Amino acid sequence: MALRIGNHPGRAMPTTTEQCFGRAIGTLTMTHIKPARLVAALALLILGVIGFGLAVNTGGGQIVDQQLMVDAAAFSEDLGVFSAEFVGLVTPILIVGGVLVVLMITLRNNPIALTLRVVVVTLGPITTAWVLKQSLDRPDLNGLVMHNSFPSGTLTAITALACAIVLVTPNRWRAVVAINGALLTIGTAISVVVRQWHRPSDVIGALLLVGCYTLAVSAFPLSTAAARHSILADPGNERLSGV
Repeated sequence: MALRIGNHPGRAMPTTTEQCFGRAIGTLTMTHIKPARLVAALALLILGVIGFGLAVNTGGGQIVDQQLMVDAAAFSEDLGVFSAEFVGLVTPILIVGGVLVVLMITLRNNPIALTLRVVVVTLGPITTAWVLKQSLDRPDLNGLVMHNSFPSGTLTAITALACAIVLVTPNRWRAVVAINGALLTIGTAISVVVRQWHRPSDVIGALLLVGCYTLAVSAFPLSTAAARHSILADPGNERLSGV
């Protein structure tokens, strides 16, 4: 006989562990796929390929890319001082940001699903950036013999971390966190160019790479409606939830 609870005589409480568990893990389910974001991710990927082809594999692109970096370094002495101090904060920022991500995940209702998404958003672009820097060649054009630096690994790590923090932040704080993450990303992008660690194309490539991964992950949003289907949230279980 099924146990009936509450003011709904026709509603029965799940009688098996499997039924209870099935409702409890509802927070790990995903809503409908958002194809527009997948298309946007693909568009960023294509732009990255085109940007690499123009800036790295053409003589004119190499000259312009290199000159932009040189001009940025010579633009302002104050900017150079700022950039030197800013890049010194990269490692502490990564450490603090990593701790913040872990803390935010533990405070959410679906830590397993969020962890998987954070892993893809962070390790995905960071690993891809490393592989690209090791495997891509920078041809010798117009006497500009230099090693490949596309895309920027430093900017990739900072941007990926910023996106991960935004991803795990509750909606009511997400706009504020996103603005601060954008400022951090912009500061890092300017600094690595002014310090002549990277050319502008490396910066653009890093941003496109992280954007591609982030959009792809966000195309599969987590469902937040599962709590409405849990046992304690069932309207017929008022007495049970009050115990």
